[in-house]
Amino acid sequence: MIQNLKLARGTPFLAFNAAAILFVIVFLFAPILTRFADRGEEISDNAAQLAHFQNVTRAAKKSAGSVGLSGDPFLPGSEERVASADLQASLKAMAATAGVNLLAIRGLQGGRSQPLHMIAVSVELEGPLKAIRDMIFAIENQTPLLFVSTASFRSLADGEDGPVRAELRVQGAIRDGSRSPAMDGQQAGRGPAPAERMP
Repeated sequence: MIQNLKLARGTPFLAFNAAAILFVIVFLFAPILTRFADRGEEISDNAAQLAHFQNVTRAAKKSAGSVGLSGDPFLPGSEERVASADLQASLKAMAATAGVNLLAIRGLQGGRSQPLHMIAVSVELEGPLKAIRDMIFAIENQTPLLFVSTASFRSLADGEDGPVRAELRVQGAIRDGSRSPAMDGQQAGRGPAPAERMP
């Protein structure tokens, strides 16, 4: 009987301790563990998206190098301003074909990669990653020869299927044969074609 009495007195004590341990687990450790798990998933998702973007640009450049191209590799015309305007119009058409939203396009200061006179254009796009990949593929697989020299990507939503905003620097070369030093001086004063913001 004494033993039963001790057990009866010990039961509330054990129940209280079990409840206290359960409280600590549920209200203290569970949120911490959940936070670490969420953070780990977020880091994994970001790493996967970055790797996916890098694979897209790598695949587009590799495909561009493996496809045989024919025709004049130079942009038409010998005047930088006109060539830049033609390049911008061509990129607008590619964006429409690829199904991406063209946010902005502007001419950049040209440069020289001996012995070529380069024309550069900045393009800001928004759309599905596949559509942007198709646009990069179209840019680097045509004549005149164009190159995506830099590309930056930013995901606008969680998951790989969400929209992406991309900024590309596209370059092409014009012929130098008909240019004179006077023309070069005039072009240096004019600079690239002005920026155009899409509505």
